Amino acid sequence: MARMKKLLLILLLLLVAFVAIGFALPTQVHVERSVAVARPPAMVFTLLNSYRNFNQWSPWAQADPDAVYRLTGPASGVGAKLSWSGDPALVGEGWQEIVVSEPFEHIGMRLDFGTQGIADSAFRIRGDSLGSRVTWSFDTDVTEGQGVVGGFLGRYFGLFLDDWIGADFEQGLAAFSRYAESLPVIDPAAAEIERVDAEAVRVLMVAGETGAGADEVGAALAEAYGAITAWMAAQGIRQAGQPMAIMHEATGGSAYPFEAAIPVPGAALQAVDETTLAEASPVTAGWSPSGDAVRIIHTGPYDTLADSYERLAAWMSLHGLSRGERSWEVYVSDPGVTPEDQLVTHIYVELAGD
Repeated sequence: MARMKKLLLILLLLLVAFVAIGFALPTQVHVERSVAVARPPAMVFTLLNSYRNFNQWSPWAQADPDAVYRLTGPASGVGAKLSWSGDPALVGEGWQEIVVSEPFEHIGMRLDFGTQGIADSAFRIRGDSLGSRVTWSFDTDVTEGQGVVGGFLGRYFGLFLDDWIGADFEQGLAAFSRYAESLPVIDPAAAEIERVDAEAVRVLMVAGETGAGADEVGAALAEAYGAITAWMAAQGIRQAGQPMAIMHEATGGSAYPFEAAIPVPGAALQAVDETTLAEASPVTAGWSPSGDAVRIIHTGPYDTLADSYERLAAWMSLHGLSRGERSWEVYVSDPGVTPEDQLVTHIYVELAGD
């Protein structure tokens, strides 16, 4: 009996100590990890200031491939929001929203994990000789909204958060560094690149296929433009804009479908009957592409257009944008009178819907 009383007393003292220590534990928990990224702060900031790229490197993206993600609010900056819903045992459900956006140094976020509570997170970006140093932090009150018992247990839970969340942060930052460094170095505010709402114009065009080589493209377009201009001359129709080439994704092998197009006044086509136009085969009437697109202004020879396409693709990746099925080039300069190094070409890439 004496031993039993002694054991009960020890257990009681341990329980008292457990409770006393629990209530003495901190309610605030801070976790942070850092990584070096060999890219300039402006580029790093742009990648982190939007959720469009988040699942490219998120440590939780692969944990539940069936999870559903939803982007709302602006594309980047304050108000951009990511909501998710997945397996409760893996990612659960909740949302995070950018609430602070200070170029090119600080991004603050508010996170809501539903019944698991609310937290704040942030990215701090510091430039250095190698590029950038990114610090990802997490702060939460483990007692907020948890009640007395939940708050008490939350204090003990907080003792393990640095290991649990810290491991995820380390994995995510390493993946982010690899992802950022896979992109070419590019100025996110490059003046010659912008998102535009392209306007459709009336065109006469000839469809064809070509290989990807500059010489092949040039020869195919020259032949098509010759057919169009000859028919326009016969009908007395004048040119109303710069020639363009509308390119489509390859249908197989190395053949790329295209339409060579020349803008013309809409009223001029109204005066041409369908029979006359049909007899002009392969010349047809149509519209240029329109809608949401990204444009880069290329200056230089046509055989260097590929460089601008690469820069445009990098810019789109940086801003989390996906290309659609078409791209088109507008040849602003007349190559007959303009030196090669001064030729101006507007390259457009159609954007896929969000």
